[in-house]
Amino acid sequence: MIQKALRQAALALVTLSATALVLSAGVVGSTSAVFNGETQNAGSTFAGGWIDPPTSLTATASGYTVNLGWTAGTHGPVTGQQLNGVDNSTNANCIGAVLGPVTTLGAAATAYADSAEGSLATDGDWFCYQLVSTSASSWTAQATQQLQLGLVTTRIAIANVGTSGTINANDTITLTFNQQTNLAASGTTKVCVVSPGTIIIGDTAGGNSCASNNGYTVGTITGVTIGGNQVYRNSTFTTTSVSPYTMTITLVGGGTTTYSGTATFTPSATLKSAATLNQATMCTTSASTCRPTTTTQF
Repeated sequence: MIQKALRQAALALVTLSATALVLSAGVVGSTSAVFNGETQNAGSTFAGGWIDPPTSLTATASGYTVNLGWTAGTHGPVTGQQLNGVDNSTNANCIGAVLGPVTTLGAAATAYADSAEGSLATDGDWFCYQLVSTSASSWTAQATQQLQLGLVTTRIAIANVGTSGTINANDTITLTFNQQTNLAASGTTKVCVVSPGTIIIGDTAGGNSCASNNGYTVGTITGVTIGGNQVYRNSTFTTTSVSPYTMTITLVGGGTTTYSGTATFTPSATLKSAATLNQATMCTTSASTCRPTTTTQF
């Protein structure tokens, strides 16, 4: 009786082992088919038609020229590349934008300078790009990118080092641009703080004269409330020559006055891009894309 039970247990163990082996072989075989299907069936429609998109697409402004760079797609029969684009006005969202052809490129191309898009009339506009890998088959793949045309102030930041809610010596104003400007690397500049609500950076009036209608070389801050007039005649500045392109002004001299509100920066139209080929002038239109605001406070 005991021997019969042992024989039955052994038979069951053999049956289970065989079943497990069959199932295991089936799983391995299926996985192998998934991973190796394209290699083993290189002549299939899918393997012969699928291509990958360009990758790492970048777009940078240089005056009114846009320099594009990318890594070309290499998988599948990539036979060419199509660059499309559109001026999307003040809308930075390219979803749904209708793009038209800009140029046709070879399959191995990895850069293109588009000098026909930016102009004084399009300063500050957002431009959408689409780069498409193409082939003789119906398969295509694409990459997208967007940037602002011309020379634009993209950000203003104010930092207080003294008493909060007041303007003091050593406080800073930092401007960020979408490309390098023709501003000097460093130097001094006059900053006028004028009640009831104007700050002039690069004031061109002589001496301690400060008035809201003075000329300026850098720009003005408005939309704020200022307690009284102050002049920081020997303020210093530094600018960067690599991205992010910033100008940081540090207030020097002067006294203290109260400050509050949301600052809007309007740049001087005399600013230009550092690029002299297709050089861009500063965008100063009333659109928010050209006149950034900040809620940071002195």
